[in-house]
Amino acid sequence: MSDGGLLQKALDQQENDLVAEVATTVQNDNQEASIKDAIVAISLLAVLPITLTFFFVMWSQIHLPWLMPTVAALSLGAIWWKLGIGAPDSVGGGGVNQALASLVITSFAAVLAGPVIFGLVLDGELSVGQVEYSEDGEQISVKLRQNTLSGTEAEATYLIQQSGKTLLTRSETVSITKSDSFGDYGLFTIEVSSFYSENALPANPYSLTISVDGSGEWVRDLDSVVLSRNVTSVAGTVAGVVKSDPDCSGDVNDCLVGVIFTGWAGLMANSGNKPGGLPYADFTLQATLMEGSSVAVQFPALSVTNTKASWDSNGGEFGSGSATVGYEVATSEIPLDGSVSEPSFNGRSYIPRADFDSPGDYGCYSFIVSVSQDDGATDVSHTSYYEFTSSNGIDIWNDASNC
Repeated sequence: MSDGGLLQKALDQQENDLVAEVATTVQNDNQEASIKDAIVAISLLAVLPITLTFFFVMWSQIHLPWLMPTVAALSLGAIWWKLGIGAPDSVGGGGVNQALASLVITSFAAVLAGPVIFGLVLDGELSVGQVEYSEDGEQISVKLRQNTLSGTEAEATYLIQQSGKTLLTRSETVSITKSDSFGDYGLFTIEVSSFYSENALPANPYSLTISVDGSGEWVRDLDSVVLSRNVTSVAGTVAGVVKSDPDCSGDVNDCLVGVIFTGWAGLMANSGNKPGGLPYADFTLQATLMEGSSVAVQFPALSVTNTKASWDSNGGEFGSGSATVGYEVATSEIPLDGSVSEPSFNGRSYIPRADFDSPGDYGCYSFIVSVSQDDGATDVSHTSYYEFTSSNGIDIWNDASNC
């Protein structure tokens, strides 16, 4: 019985050792399998997407600051779920596999460190981005673009030419320290007054050539509308307002009660067309109606700055005292209104004949519109002529070739 007991104990011990050996083998196999699964998951779900995202950010010229953190968070979540690492008991999970969690976190940190280190020594390609103009057209801003994690400086040399003639050459040190929705950039500004020579329109354009660190050259055509600001043509017309009025005298039933002035100042157009608008032209305009050699109406001096015209309305005698001029390139019309609204002239206002400084008699009148500019541009003027007559009890105001 005792021998049987000893034999049984030996058999039991042998069986326990075998079970332990099998359990250890299974545990080792599972651990090895888990490590392999972790390596595969980290490679596919972390290394690949994070690396691709990094290169996309560096060379796409698109600035998306949320992209890399989002990809990293999604990658970590996908790996955690794929490997079944679990959640802490405190949040209702079944516990965390500490070994796999440590492996994944360590590996993930190494994966994220790669783009950071790589970005410190490898920046995106430097290029010339947008060329922008200030609201008043007096400054040009040039952006140099380069996606970079560390910031950098570039030496930009530029020259401005007009129809092949060099007007300005300079160098600027530009720091790539700003960013927008298109990527990282630095900028420098150019004062238009430092190079402006004459109108780019109609066929005398300006160009900007930029060389960065001597490694590349870019050419940009500058906006010809912004760089056309010399008034080269003016025009003017006087419309007579003829209608029945209690002030009509003698045998006249429909008499001239007033006149409506309109001026134009801008770019010389084809024969027969009014001047084109110059939104960035600054000038002073004078308009005078002459009765023979006498001044009939002297319209107040009108000052225009970036399409905003202003003048002394003298309490409403000369319109509102302000107008928008040449906002659209297609037109440069300047309404020179008086004090009395006239619906039949599209709501324009006329200067009453009774307010003329001259007698306002029948005869020949001339209307002189002149423009002067402070930047040395040549003063320009235009004179139109009108014959004021009467026939069959009706006053007539007609264009004339001369007086």
